[in-house]
Amino acid sequence: MTPEAWLFRNSFLPSRDAASRLRGSEVRIGLCLLARNAAVTLGRHLLLLRHGWPGGTAPWSEIIVADLGSTDTTSEIGREHGATVLEPGDRLAASLDPAADGDGLARALRETESDILLVLPASLIRLDVAGIATMVRVLLDDPNIKLCLGASEIDGGPLSALGTRPVLSALHPDLALVIDPTTPILALRTSAIRDLPLALAGGYESALVVDCCAANGLDSLAQVRLAPLEWEIQDPRLEPGRAFRTMVALLESLKRAGRISTSRELCHLLPRPMDWGESGPRLVTGLEVFPWNRN
Repeated sequence: MTPEAWLFRNSFLPSRDAASRLRGSEVRIGLCLLARNAAVTLGRHLLLLRHGWPGGTAPWSEIIVADLGSTDTTSEIGREHGATVLEPGDRLAASLDPAADGDGLARALRETESDILLVLPASLIRLDVAGIATMVRVLLDDPNIKLCLGASEIDGGPLSALGTRPVLSALHPDLALVIDPTTPILALRTSAIRDLPLALAGGYESALVVDCCAANGLDSLAQVRLAPLEWEIQDPRLEPGRAFRTMVALLESLKRAGRISTSRELCHLLPRPMDWGESGPRLVTGLEVFPWNRN
């Protein structure tokens, strides 16, 4: 399949009846909320997803809250609403990454018994129910699709438009038409994704896109247009450390896919903003270590 053919065949608009069409499926559909200090928004999402699902009965075989190191009542709220709460491990506690989404997803993939898993950030103000339901529906309708991506902006937002998409266009042209490879909203087929390398850090998403394409082909990917994402504080992808981790994870995946070749470690020093002192600018760096889940 050419990238152009993929764009038209595997790109979808939200369907209003997708939410009601998920009910009654024999395929087990799970939900994973990645949460760090999301006490303000998590309870509202769980009420909607469990009790306010359009048409009545929610389709989830399980609801998982993967705690990314919260210091508020996020875990307690998850348990109060009947979700399975996965506490952060020692590896996350020792990480410099304040919101290691990849680690949370890796823990969910180890624990889930669902065939399809919808992955959402808990710190969104509201959820596009038609959009996320369509993402799951795409996987139910086509067993060849292993990973469905949400796209909330026509250019994928700053990190995708100015970072990952130019890199993919130059080094992996087949993926140049993925609108938002840094999307925090995913629907995935657990049997296909569980054994892929996964960056245990914030910004794992674009690397997962490359690895899924390498393992299963371009036609294993799909994308669904979502309403603009509104965050309780701000889009975490705008944090400089997150952008750096995203790019390192992407370069590592491109190396595995044979798109680049180097015998050296890739960029594990993160330059911090310069501190302007009396003698001039000073560059501050922090050592970043990127563990990988290779199962």
